[in-house]
Amino acid sequence: MRRFLALTLGGVMLTSSVTLGSAPVTRERAVIDAMPISAPVSSSAAKVTEPTKEALESAIKAIKAKITIPAEYSEFNYYFYNTASANQYQWNLSWRNPKTNSYIEVNADQENHIIYYRRYDYSKDGNHIPKYLKKELRSKAEQFLKNIAPDVALKVSYKDADYEGIYSGNYIYNFERKENGISFPDNVVRIGVNSVTGEVYYASIEWTYDAKVPSPEAKITKEEATKLIKENMDMKLVYRSDYYRIFESGSGEQKKKAYLVYEPTESYIAVDAKTGEVYLTRMEWRDENVRDGEKELSQDTAAKSMDGSSGKLTEEEIKKLQELENLIAKEEAIKKVTSNKYLYLDKNLEVYSAALNKNYYGNEDTYVWNITFNDPRAIDYEKETDYYRAYANAQVDAKTGKIISFYASMNNHYDEIKGKWNEVEIQYNKDQAREILEKFLKAENSSRFGKSKLASENNDFIATYKNDVPVYAGYRYHYNRINEGIEYPYNSIYGAVDGISGKIYSYGFYWDEDIVFESPKGIISADEAMDHYLKDDGYGLKYEINVVNTNRSINVPELTTSYTTTNEIRLVYRPDIYPSFISPFTGEKLDYNGEVYKEGKPYVYKDVPETDEYKKILLLADMNIGFAGEYFYPDKAITIGEINSLLLSIGYGNQADTKTVDQTLITKEELAMNFIKELGLEEVAKLSGIYRTDYADENTINIKYLGAVALVKGLGIMEAETGNMFNPKDHVTRGEAVNYILNYLEVRSEGIYR
Repeated sequence: MRRFLALTLGGVMLTSSVTLGSAPVTRERAVIDAMPISAPVSSSAAKVTEPTKEALESAIKAIKAKITIPAEYSEFNYYFYNTASANQYQWNLSWRNPKTNSYIEVNADQENHIIYYRRYDYSKDGNHIPKYLKKELRSKAEQFLKNIAPDVALKVSYKDADYEGIYSGNYIYNFERKENGISFPDNVVRIGVNSVTGEVYYASIEWTYDAKVPSPEAKITKEEATKLIKENMDMKLVYRSDYYRIFESGSGEQKKKAYLVYEPTESYIAVDAKTGEVYLTRMEWRDENVRDGEKELSQDTAAKSMDGSSGKLTEEEIKKLQELENLIAKEEAIKKVTSNKYLYLDKNLEVYSAALNKNYYGNEDTYVWNITFNDPRAIDYEKETDYYRAYANAQVDAKTGKIISFYASMNNHYDEIKGKWNEVEIQYNKDQAREILEKFLKAENSSRFGKSKLASENNDFIATYKNDVPVYAGYRYHYNRINEGIEYPYNSIYGAVDGISGKIYSYGFYWDEDIVFESPKGIISADEAMDHYLKDDGYGLKYEINVVNTNRSINVPELTTSYTTTNEIRLVYRPDIYPSFISPFTGEKLDYNGEVYKEGKPYVYKDVPETDEYKKILLLADMNIGFAGEYFYPDKAITIGEINSLLLSIGYGNQADTKTVDQTLITKEELAMNFIKELGLEEVAKLSGIYRTDYADENTINIKYLGAVALVKGLGIMEAETGNMFNPKDHVTRGEAVNYILNYLEVRSEGIYR
């Protein structure tokens, strides 16, 4: 079979390892020669649908010309990926050191551009505390990019750098493409450099090589674009939840808080800076025979056309027996479902099981009958029959008899034997089906339904095809909870109705009873919220990618793939604003906890010069750990609350301590015990008569802290500064705390865990 490796939306891996001896054969050459004979490589790379020796050899040579592969990485493997549109493919090449299991992995596109690089050396130790500052390693990242993608390096601008955390110890340097001085945020580069070794270990290049960049001249002004955005998008007032528990004043009862926000009605919107066209999607579907400039429906639009051994009963057991007396019987619960005129139950269904369980729904513990229905008919696989078997399940409140949820399978009306769709007649349209559902909701869930509003209605499943056009028979509806006319999308009711039978085949809800809703009194208008939203720095002129899928089967029906995918670059005004919540009271941007959003900025201090004396403070800052404000105050005594805050920033410390910030100053011996507790060695430290520190002032150490002081010395976390004096009663300064914390982190990284 000549197309032995043809792929669609997937990948194949061929692996080989070569024992290198005296023969002048490289590991890659051996793999290439071992490949089965396939179709010759096409003169047009875009038409390659399977791996060939020539293409693989070309990719290997291109990569090895840019990246050094050590000789000990002697096992060579590869994947070949081909996309569904058959006009793009990728290579994944990897070299592994069989002695250490370390590897180098590289992805390259069809033009042999490197788009991904990863190196991991398992022989390195686990020490991940930075030894280099971010600024010291940035040049390493930039030089590596120049080596593997020189054309890309000329087009990018340094943006910022992240620290991945102590478990990896890597800095990630972020670069963004600029064209004609305009940001192109869809094309980005990320280079990872290890903060301990200074070696590049990772690279990711998201780049569009094959599309023409429009000129930077905008015919539409930003003011005109703003007007168009306001005409095509609104700011909607909704409730959101921060998921934190609060205490309702006076009651002591725990409640959830729902806060108000204005948010845009469109998740994406942009205005073409050349034509003024408003875009609500960045993906198009076109026919090849459509005239230039004439576009088909967007993807979004098309998608719119889910201890009791004594024998006596305890008080708790007696209480449960009394509860059971108030619950409906199994047969009654089953009847609640089978006799409900609104529910869809296939004629072949029989009750398979009914179990009584204590469930949690609507924020209440309650007993629920879980009922399942199965089709009992046996399947005869020897005969060509319809293998479809119906099933359904339902939950019934065992106290009230109300149906909590329901789902029934639907036959798709496709005849497996004849290989065609059966003709069906749709009896109910979307509006009629909605009326049926709402009658059911008023009967089964009237109190919640009365506090809900229809948020969406969509076609749900296809019943048949007529003239190759899908005929939908299922309609799905979603109702959001409202409070004072404002939607709370975290609470909702849903349902679906079959348009053929007019019966409900899906129903359920999620509803919190312990919500405290913020009052909407005194809010600003939606127009004012929009003005605040568009004032953000994220709104402006940008280049962006529009993905165009072209249907080719109309003119070339024999094609095995019916469409091709290309990228178009367009110049737009676009609001890239994150988060997108605006306070309806102040106009400030809110985060996802309902608090005023504070953009994370690097720690920079006016009283910390870039010298070796202060390098550890700078290293901690590069790890995104520090104190807010322009000054660090290295000689200032640190408080217990500040120590805990620093530890929490790293992922350690006591979260409960943040409820009230402890302003108590901490001594060296107390801090020693804190570190020992964090390491889970507190009981060891309490052992008496076995510890000696050999400090000149050991007799001044509180006996209850002696074990901890001895342990932190032995671990290298805290030691004497001068004259072999520990000074256990001295308060720890901020500068000293940084040194101690970094030493503590090194111990954690070396494997001493709680």
